[in-house]
Amino acid sequence: MSSAPDERRLRLRAVLNAQSTAILAVCLLLVAVGAGLVYTTHVDPETETEQRTVSSLTVESEYRHSATVTEPNAVFETGRVLDGRDTYFTRVAPELDVSVATSYRTSTAENVTVQVDSALVIRNVGEEGTVYWRETEPIASETASGVAPGETVNASFTLNSTAIDGRVAAIEEQLGASPGETETFVTTEVAVDGSIGGVPTASTQTLDMTVTHGGDTYSVSEPGVQSDTTERTEPETVDREYGALRSFGGPLLLLVGLAGAGGVTYARREYDLALTEAERAYLSYRDDRSEFAEWITTFRLPASVHERPTAEAGSLRDLVDFAIDNDTGVVEDPETGAFHAVAGEFVYTYRPPAPATGDGPADGEAVAGPAPGATAAVSPDSAATASTPAEDGDSPDADLDAADLDGSTADATGSDGRDERD
Repeated sequence: MSSAPDERRLRLRAVLNAQSTAILAVCLLLVAVGAGLVYTTHVDPETETEQRTVSSLTVESEYRHSATVTEPNAVFETGRVLDGRDTYFTRVAPELDVSVATSYRTSTAENVTVQVDSALVIRNVGEEGTVYWRETEPIASETASGVAPGETVNASFTLNSTAIDGRVAAIEEQLGASPGETETFVTTEVAVDGSIGGVPTASTQTLDMTVTHGGDTYSVSEPGVQSDTTERTEPETVDREYGALRSFGGPLLLLVGLAGAGGVTYARREYDLALTEAERAYLSYRDDRSEFAEWITTFRLPASVHERPTAEAGSLRDLVDFAIDNDTGVVEDPETGAFHAVAGEFVYTYRPPAPATGDGPADGEAVAGPAPGATAAVSPDSAATASTPAEDGDSPDADLDAADLDGSTADATGSDGRDERD
């Protein structure tokens, strides 16, 4: 049978009666937490200090190089410009034309000066980075004033690969030894200075380009576009921002807490939540009915069964325990809702109670007899007092007789293995 609405209401009352104080405390806690979150999130949020960017200056610099063919050859025309290559030919294009291109980006700028200084560095370096000797020669310096954002400043110079080779050979000859590896590179320092966003700002950038000599060729390795950003920030106090979980969770907790507290308070004031003895007995019966459902079969008993003396069980649990111990089954009468177990000369019966709710019996279960506790419970070892047979389930259409039920009702229930306890 399914649970009647009465049962759900009774169980709700039982929970509210036993746990109303705890439920009310939880609801009030939700109200306190929700109110706190609502206040600190929407009414008076906390503040935090952030670093606000006042001005930003981005400087970009790169090497651009090329070599012009000056000697006749079978491949390149004289005067042709070879640019952006990794390797150049020393015989036909010995001079490398280099330009350092510099520009900057910012929102507003005034009186910006860009200075580009380049130098040729020749040094001899050991395996562990030991510098045995070093020679630095300034080769270019360019200063531009009043440079606007996005404007490009070019500082140009020329490197003669043959002359560099000769200079390296002369130094090594003068020293008489070259313990390490000789390197040749150009180092450039770019300085940008001016009023950026109304604030005096200076930025310095350094980049290197390596020139490797291989006799008849020389190779160039440069880093590409180098970008450096200088920012000026200042602290700023702002309201703290919260995520959606806190922004919506706080009001939700507050509403749930208020609704729950109001509902519990109203229920305690307007209703008697305490269960009566009959209602508690009904819930106990429903628990037993659910627990022992597999031991119970529903069909109508023949009238001859009720001609036997009847013993009343104090609870459905007692009746099921008795049936198991006596290797018989428990039968639920669909008309009266009573439960029967046939053993020996007696019919052992349990008549379920119904709550005094005014709505009638639950699940079609009639109130057929006194509530449990009004009659003595019968155990398998006790003698039952015979009484006048009840007319439960009397019907001329019954197709079972007492002989089929007495001692073999377990088979009629259709349950294999109901002769043992779980």
